[in-house]
Amino acid sequence: MSKLRIGVIGAGLWGNNHAHTFNVLPETELVGVCDLDEGRALKMKESFGAAEAFTDYQKLIASDRIDAVSVATPDFTHTPIILAALKAGKHVLSEKPLATTVIEAEEIAEAAAKSSGKLMIDFHNRVNPILAQVRGMIQDGQIGLAKHGTARLSNTTFVPFQMLSWAAKSSALWFLGSHLVDVLRFILADEVTRVYAVARSGTLSAGGVDTKDFHASILEFSKGTVVTMENSWILSRDNPSLVDFKIEFVGEKGQVQADPTHNGGLRRIMEGGLRYNDYIGVTPTGATRIGGFVQESIARFVDSVVRDVPLLADANDGLANTKVLAAIEESVASGKPVNIG
Repeated sequence: MSKLRIGVIGAGLWGNNHAHTFNVLPETELVGVCDLDEGRALKMKESFGAAEAFTDYQKLIASDRIDAVSVATPDFTHTPIILAALKAGKHVLSEKPLATTVIEAEEIAEAAAKSSGKLMIDFHNRVNPILAQVRGMIQDGQIGLAKHGTARLSNTTFVPFQMLSWAAKSSALWFLGSHLVDVLRFILADEVTRVYAVARSGTLSAGGVDTKDFHASILEFSKGTVVTMENSWILSRDNPSLVDFKIEFVGEKGQVQADPTHNGGLRRIMEGGLRYNDYIGVTPTGATRIGGFVQESIARFVDSVVRDVPLLADANDGLANTKVLAAIEESVASGKPVNIG
């Protein structure tokens, strides 16, 4: 069987996860890599043995040696790349969010419906073993109808100040809230119908990153569940992890609590204090396999293209996600609740 020939666009942290996965899976061949920074593109090419390195994504997409592309570029850059790839009939895996405006997300969803290529959004927490179990508990009715809940996915200031050079063009809402909104839709198997949100600024802008410090949102779902959601980029760097991720639901017959943040079985105490290492998201495997839900999600894209299994998350999931995030921003701006049609 011929291999699925892949091109990865974006040579940052997550692009390297994509390249690694495609380089390991026996069904795929990493043919091309692309980044605006030629040095980063060449480094990725050498690290993963790709045949070609590009600085122009249009040239990568135009290559008849590539069947599918993965988009691992900053949040606000996805739309033109995805549209170009779909127009060319390529299969596309895109990092979240699908787009940062509803108009763009609708345009992509329409293009995906017409394209011969498949489009998957990499909402990898759908295969996070902890959150998959929460979904099972909720859908099995173990706590009855989920009446209300809390959801927190936030970062320490390391992320906007040091990890992301483009943080001022995004926010914790788009960078983290896109994951969290999808997780809530996935666990509850329900849609958000109304949001009310507030946000504040000052801490990040004082440090030279002109974006919101945090968003605090109330999400109402069609079946009646109400969730309070937090996305912050100003947690203290003294936290043992740069991510703080917690979810709780209170139901008619019980509660379920999840803390995917801290892998408490593996801790290190050294200069800088207590730290946790990840042994769930990325785990060691043999030479022709991958491990951990972060890379498993990428592999699900390959499964869909090669074996025609359902997509983990499709364009409509991406569109629904963008609608909620855009409504949250609208609510912040207006100071009023916003209905989602």
